[in-house]
Amino acid sequence: MSHELRTPLNAIIGFAEIMDEQVLGAVSVPQYRQYIRDILESARHLLGIIESVLDISNAEAGELVLNKREVELAPLIADALRETEAVRDARKLIVASDVADRLIVRVDPDKIRKALACLMSNAVKFSADGATIRVRATIDDDRLVRITLSDRGIGINPVALDRVFLPFVQLEDKLCRRFDGAGLGLPLARLFAELHGGTVELESSPEMGTTATLMLPAYAAGRCG
Repeated sequence: MSHELRTPLNAIIGFAEIMDEQVLGAVSVPQYRQYIRDILESARHLLGIIESVLDISNAEAGELVLNKREVELAPLIADALRETEAVRDARKLIVASDVADRLIVRVDPDKIRKALACLMSNAVKFSADGATIRVRATIDDDRLVRITLSDRGIGINPVALDRVFLPFVQLEDKLCRRFDGAGLGLPLARLFAELHGGTVELESSPEMGTTATLMLPAYAAGRCG
């Protein structure tokens, strides 16, 4: 199923990239060039959804394998944040980062990067233009690594917090209907954290914003000397 879903999309993306780069000749009509970019954006978005669904399916079947290694946390967070850089720049969003120096974690970097990117995408999506999103990473007294992303966006009613971790669930609140999404980001972030023995928690209030905290257990954390 993975092969059948990915192969046609990869062909669409590949040929659209060739046309976008005008490798075989110029695309002279400006409107066609915009159509090509729309095809690329839509195909990449769909591929991301498919990969998220497959990750959830594989994890539920116990077939998702982690490739853990020791990595420094700050560059990993920076990589995840870059995935939303274009949108943040367009909307003049500011990221205030406070990550402990030389903090080392033993994780599957691809999975944790994706978890952080999902959390950051939500913070960006629900923030007002020009707002500040705060990112912080520390080791607390219980030797837990805590990575928090805080926004001052529309927030979530506390009674609905558990529901947002269910795959494909979109809150029916009128504020949330304005925002696109498949309802996979938070479930996937928590799933990847739990595979590492950690979790993702939310604190939120309507109109006051949301703080998402990704936690990793003590055995997966340390500081290099």
